[in-house]
Amino acid sequence: MNVIICIDEDQGMLFHNRRQSKDIKVIEDIAGLTKELWVSPFSEKLFIDENVKTNLAIQARDNAISHAGEGSYCFVENEKLMPYQDKIEQLIVYKWNRRYPSDFKLDLNLNEWKLIETIDFAGNSHEIITRETYIQ
Repeated sequence: MNVIICIDEDQGMLFHNRRQSKDIKVIEDIAGLTKELWVSPFSEKLFIDENVKTNLAIQARDNAISHAGEGSYCFVENEKLMPYQDKIEQLIVYKWNRRYPSDFKLDLNLNEWKLIETIDFAGNSHEIITRETYIQ
């Protein structure tokens, strides 16, 4: 599966069960990667917002990462990735160029992955967002 995450410079993902940031340009970029996306109910509202126009078929389930199969895309904000590390074909990481308070962090060491692509683009909420793609 292809896992998509958003992190800050400190690898933070959430703070008190609130996402650190959302950005319409990130959602649109994700929609350019796939037509179907597995998400948790927590994340679903990001992709069905009336201000965001995508043609994504959203599959919302608790523990969505456990339902996503080979080749599928799964957006993860509030689940640990380590138990699924062997099933991850690609890890697509959107990085904010800031540090935010966080109490839920990425539990994978990106240094153990091979970086195959880096793209910077202007976001809606951040001047620069970096999308990095990793494989094992």
